[in-house]
Amino acid sequence: MSQTHLVDIRGLRIDRGAFSLRIPAWTVAPGSVVGVVGPNGAGKTTLIDCLAGLIRPTEGTVRVVGRDPAAEPMFVRSRAGFMSDDRPLFDLSVARLLRMLSGYYASWDEALVEELLARFRVDPRVRVRDLSRGQGTSVRIIAALAFRPDVVVLDEPGTGLDLGARRAVLEAVLSVARDPTRSVIISSHQLADVERIADALLVLQDGRVAASGPTDEVVQDGESLEETLLVLRASGMEAAS
Repeated sequence: MSQTHLVDIRGLRIDRGAFSLRIPAWTVAPGSVVGVVGPNGAGKTTLIDCLAGLIRPTEGTVRVVGRDPAAEPMFVRSRAGFMSDDRPLFDLSVARLLRMLSGYYASWDEALVEELLARFRVDPRVRVRDLSRGQGTSVRIIAALAFRPDVVVLDEPGTGLDLGARRAVLEAVLSVARDPTRSVIISSHQLADVERIADALLVLQDGRVAASGPTDEVVQDGESLEETLLVLRASGMEAAS
């Protein structure tokens, strides 16, 4: 797919009760890995739900692979893979679940599925209800990657995973990013993992953009991403007082 930006947001406002998410402008270019980080309640999941077409913006425009996800969710989901740890899975064997999902995507790659099942150490014969939490997360990630989407959006992909499985996730993400036509958006509290693989960051705080740009510009020399977020948090609290 040839496109300047795989995600393009302009003047976004999402009002949900007392909470409001505002992103004046944000783009994700092909060939990039973008980390979306911030404390709980900052707006990360709200943003991802908006990209998936689950939430309609109060104001502004959102385009994923050139389309409005709220107006054309089926098209967007045919070109963008979404993984969220809180989305339920059908209670089938892993093999039957993935076989069922394969029917929705012409680009489904069975060889990739087999590779990822082995990499994540998931037995396809096991029923979903008998999976550990980490194995359930792994199956969700496999489903998001298996049809080789233009955009992969991962919401807390490290949940319940041991160190080896988290490393496998990072390797899978980097393999996607090696394709200059595709991109990855990853939201995670595993800040060291995000810092290791993301070439750009969007930092959200209380529904606002606290920082955005290349990772080496957002994270100051000699600091970790965690330290940078603490500094931004303190600065925001001072500005609000």
